[in-house]
Amino acid sequence: MPGLSLLRRFSLVSAVLSGGFAWPAERPVIHYRNTDPEVRYAGSKSCAASGCHAKLAQAYAGTPMGTSMGPANRPEELARVPAPVTVFSPEFDRYFKVFRQGPDIYQSEYQLDAMGEMVFESTQKLEYFVGGGLTGYSYLVRRDNRLFEAPLSYYVKTGKWELSPGYVAADVGFNRPALAGCLVCHNGQPEAVPNREALYREPPFRFGENAISCEACHGPGQIHNREMKLRKPGARTGLDTSIVNPARLPARLADDVCMNCHQGGHTRVLQPGKDYMDFRPGTPLDTISAIFKLPLKREQREEADRATVLPPVRGSLEMPSWWKNSSMEMSKCYRASNGKLRCVSCHRIHSAPTQASKAAFYRERCLSCHTDKSCALPVADRMRNEPANDCAGCHMPKRPVGGIAHSESTNHRIVRRPGQPLPDEAFDESSDLVGLIHINAPREPYTLSPLTKLAAYGEAMKRNPALEENYQQVLNELSQTHPEDPLVLAALGRRALFARDYANAAEYLTKAQQRGSETTTTFLDLGQALSGAGRHEEAAKVLSRGIEVSPYAEVLYKSLVLEQITLKHYPHALEVLRRCVELFPEDSFMRGLLKQVESSQAAH
Repeated sequence: MPGLSLLRRFSLVSAVLSGGFAWPAERPVIHYRNTDPEVRYAGSKSCAASGCHAKLAQAYAGTPMGTSMGPANRPEELARVPAPVTVFSPEFDRYFKVFRQGPDIYQSEYQLDAMGEMVFESTQKLEYFVGGGLTGYSYLVRRDNRLFEAPLSYYVKTGKWELSPGYVAADVGFNRPALAGCLVCHNGQPEAVPNREALYREPPFRFGENAISCEACHGPGQIHNREMKLRKPGARTGLDTSIVNPARLPARLADDVCMNCHQGGHTRVLQPGKDYMDFRPGTPLDTISAIFKLPLKREQREEADRATVLPPVRGSLEMPSWWKNSSMEMSKCYRASNGKLRCVSCHRIHSAPTQASKAAFYRERCLSCHTDKSCALPVADRMRNEPANDCAGCHMPKRPVGGIAHSESTNHRIVRRPGQPLPDEAFDESSDLVGLIHINAPREPYTLSPLTKLAAYGEAMKRNPALEENYQQVLNELSQTHPEDPLVLAALGRRALFARDYANAAEYLTKAQQRGSETTTTFLDLGQALSGAGRHEEAAKVLSRGIEVSPYAEVLYKSLVLEQITLKHYPHALEVLRRCVELFPEDSFMRGLLKQVESSQAAH
């Protein structure tokens, strides 16, 4: 409602609060032709080069989304390393170093013994930065055609290099895979090889995209580009259905575009047969991936709104991951709008406000519905704040993000005052899934795939072991209805493996592999099942095949070494052991084992 007089705005707000104001009717659903799966992407450069959107593309390139990824040797990154920086981790007794060498930046990980002598050192060149200027930057390295995260990140708030998010709890060196499900939200066009962890084609990103692409929000541009080239200059047209305009989508479909990357949760599960790249703006997100949270208990009412935010699955928009709905949906503003309030009601995507103008920018957004008199705090008191008269600073306070150092996230549950209790909707545990909340479930009645349920329970029971009962119940049902599905076969095989029923475990897992399940877990489980059944030659072959598929999965090397030793194939065992230590030098156990074996050989 920009442009309305203060009196008119006040009247509208009063009407909303009294229930007498009717928000505009929901936008009709438009079929945008580029939502069809066969329509191809064209790349953001085609939008800027067309002449139609050159200024828009230039402005967008300076926004956080427009700088979400890029080459690690850009001038801004080089400036973060004017001199070598060393970080020591007492937990790992390990040193991490970032330094410049020629036109590039490198990171190394090394350890010193009690005499100060080098125990091991691993160094990798940084290829890409990933992140944003509000929080910080992590970095990717290439090992063959695979992408992995580097151990050190640069944190903007402190201006320091420290361990990357998650590295405090996991000693993974340069072996933490950068999965397409993550990179699709920093780039938009990753060329991941299907069913191959962290493996990408060359080049790894289509069209040379170095950020969140235009098509990530607007969908593939093939039809739009073709039709705009054929259109006569100055010709007027009606509604353009050749490319999605998020501003014209119904609220839920518009927010699905944002939720694809900014909705947190305890787990996110791809629907059967889908891939993260299958999502098309203008279509329901749930048809591609379903997002789940553990339900909030009523005794958590007091602490919930003060809690540290859980690390999100893919983004940082949403608050405590226990809530039934997104934070915005828990706000009175959203509920008073009858669901019409949306992300783009407040956020300007193509040209984000500067840090200096943010308070005033979002205050103006608030005043599109409220008035200056809506705030009970005297103007003089508001002006003493820093920044002055900051609506969002008071009503959308920031909170730290758990597991990500020096990071905060804005609380999108717009509260009137600190400590305002959660609405009853936050405790509504009604769901199509017992023990879990399906956040992005369709508003209309639907049936969730039992395969999706199995995957959701399988992930969630790591946080809440009580959900294993639900997992086993769904698995029993699927063993009857989907007995040949590779996910079901792999799950049945693992259950039999835990029960030490090695023969049946091997049978299930062999079938799962034959039907396309080539994950590290499937190879490892099948190797253990065959080994438990005394079929060590077969186990060694399976593990060797697993290493071919996932050459940076250390657990496969360890298992293969044990099998080769069991078979008394000592030269082969030593060969695998040396390769393991070469790839994963940070593993002190394997280093020690190799040293022991080589010393024994030298003695003989």
